[in-house]
Amino acid sequence: MPTEYRLKRPVLDSNRIQKHAKKIIDESSEDRRLALEAYRYFKQMVEDNPQDSVSKQQMTDCLKLAQTSKGNSLKVMDLLVKFQTQENKSEVESNISLFNKIEELSK
Repeated sequence: MPTEYRLKRPVLDSNRIQKHAKKIIDESSEDRRLALEAYRYFKQMVEDNPQDSVSKQQMTDCLKLAQTSKGNSLKVMDLLVKFQTQENKSEVESNISLFNKIEELSK
């Protein structure tokens, strides 16, 4: 009979979130690097043939990809900061309530 799988730690603990965020940031930096490399390739093609409208369009698309990947990294960092702020806020609230409970018990 199969047993039910139980996680040892919560799914959204801070270490797991940071691990996934790092992975996303690493992947987006690799995407940005590849997009800029492709941009340089198409730029060289345009320099060789200024009438090549397809290469010009591809240059624009590569720059959009590079900017999007940078924006995604910033979004991930923003979410991490918000998560950390919320985590710290809840810790402070729990500490305050703990102190209140201790104070009430001492009366």
